[in-house]
Amino acid sequence: MNLYLRVLRYLAPSSHHLLLAIILGTLTSVFSVVSIYTILPLLDAVFNAEKFESASRTPPAAQAPQLSSTPSVLHSIDSNKLKEAALRQFELFIYSDTRQATLRNICLFLILTFFLKNFFLYLNNRLTVYVETKSSNKLRNHVFSKILSLSLDYFNRHRVGMLMQRVGSDIYLIQTQVSGSLMNLIRNSILAVCYLAVLLIVSWKLTLFAFAVSLLSLATIRTVSKLVRAQADVIQDRSSDMNSRLQEVFTGIKLVKANAMEQLEAKAFSALTDAYRRATLKIYSLRGALSPINEVFGITAIACVLWFGGLQVFSGEMTSAELVFFAFGLYSIMSPIKIIAETHARVQEGMSAAAQLFEILDTPPSIQNGTRRISNIEQGIVFQNVWFRYGENYVLKDLSFEIRKGEMVALVGPSGSGKSTIVDLLLRFYDVERGAILIDGINIKEFDVHDLRRLFGVVSQEVILFNDTVANNIKYGTLRPVSHDDIVTAAKIANAHDFISELPEQYNTLIGDRGVRLSGGQRQRLSIARAMLKNPPMLIFDEATSALDHESEKLVQDAINRAMTNRTALIIAHRLSTIQNADKILVLDKGSIREQGTHHTLLRQNGLYKRLYSMQFALEKSQQSDVA
Repeated sequence: MNLYLRVLRYLAPSSHHLLLAIILGTLTSVFSVVSIYTILPLLDAVFNAEKFESASRTPPAAQAPQLSSTPSVLHSIDSNKLKEAALRQFELFIYSDTRQATLRNICLFLILTFFLKNFFLYLNNRLTVYVETKSSNKLRNHVFSKILSLSLDYFNRHRVGMLMQRVGSDIYLIQTQVSGSLMNLIRNSILAVCYLAVLLIVSWKLTLFAFAVSLLSLATIRTVSKLVRAQADVIQDRSSDMNSRLQEVFTGIKLVKANAMEQLEAKAFSALTDAYRRATLKIYSLRGALSPINEVFGITAIACVLWFGGLQVFSGEMTSAELVFFAFGLYSIMSPIKIIAETHARVQEGMSAAAQLFEILDTPPSIQNGTRRISNIEQGIVFQNVWFRYGENYVLKDLSFEIRKGEMVALVGPSGSGKSTIVDLLLRFYDVERGAILIDGINIKEFDVHDLRRLFGVVSQEVILFNDTVANNIKYGTLRPVSHDDIVTAAKIANAHDFISELPEQYNTLIGDRGVRLSGGQRQRLSIARAMLKNPPMLIFDEATSALDHESEKLVQDAINRAMTNRTALIIAHRLSTIQNADKILVLDKGSIREQGTHHTLLRQNGLYKRLYSMQFALEKSQQSDVA
């Protein structure tokens, strides 16, 4: 029940939209009832010549035809004088001197009532679509913003395909099955109430009898709805599996093709779609059973009512016309009740998606934002006895070092020694377990996280580019207004201007998904240009040249050297020849600093750095000999 209330609070239209929906639903229902239950007895009066002629001989003040061969149904429904006077005025409005004129009035009245009914139904449907799209748009934006606010660890633990489904198809499912159903329930509930009011006026005994017979139908519908909800959870899981697989295969399409895995991937995806198909067939079978069940029980209720009502007719408690009229009304109420039952089943599917969305919305952020503002680094950064682990084993152990303003500090060491983790902690993708990271003597946890991250320009080995123009990719991350000249200047610093000028549309060239139309070195230089345009107080290069060929590495390294002029910089280096000019080199091993100093100092120590440098130097010399 809490989930229902939460969804309604989140997706329900505003008060004035809700009031308008109730008004439109009421008008639609009223004209539906009037168009049916008023025309039938009036037609009886027109085509009953004897009754019409008898009525035409009555004094003008009472000149209105009797509405059936038995005592008037409408008159016997309510003996209240006020209601009877209002009904008499309505009859006088329809009635004319001739049968032809009366028939004409009835036809015109029929057209008018159905026009008004469908006009208000159209407005109600428009309002439904408005509320659906508005509520789903609000929810989609909220969920997307929430996902963006979650820590990097959340993305490491959840598949991208699943998150895409939550923002995409799950929101659409809630829009169509929950938000729209709310308006549908309002309209059909009002219609059912109007029909029920007519039935109660005709015979409250028959109405209660019909309701008692329908209890079995309601219990069956409730059971089927629970099964639909359970199966909807299965469909959500199967759909998430498909989306995740699609995302993984399309992202790694080069690997798939390089290993000739197309057929195996197609077979694996076929298995996922078959599972999704079976789950879909099952839920459609359950949902499809609701309409026949509802109709069978409805007809059963009508048959029982005819039997019970027939006994009342035989005993003189009601007339045959009233019984037929009641049976017709009971049949009419089946339609809105049927829609309400089917809508309830559809809501169960939407609630399954809503439960998973609210799980995301309820996920507490692991990174608590600070309130202190910062825009520059005045003194430097200090890692003070930092401990950190991802699982059971510590990645960093009692790590302490300092980066003074204007210094170039390099991190080297074997794979898994904790180099990239230091960058992640500095950007507060994660928080340290013990110890602290200080900027100008203040713990970074006290700073606004967005201000903190704007202090750094990061160029990593894995360059992230978007399917957009070169200029927009360079501008990404820069919040201040920039001119085309600013972009060109940043590109020149990054050694990117020359190759950009050779592109078909230069800076307006679309570079494709993830920048696939560019080489690795070109993508890396765009990443450096992005950092240059951002112009942060500190640059971070995370193995920016490790995946490049020799020629590209030379261009990128030259761009890096120019970018670091008069800046504070932190470099994670794979190729030690690129950090010989660093002010300080920290040699990490198993999460601890084994050695630190300048390049020449570390070589003289004859320790881990010397061993790493000698191994790499020998490898590079061997590769050069092979090329020669």
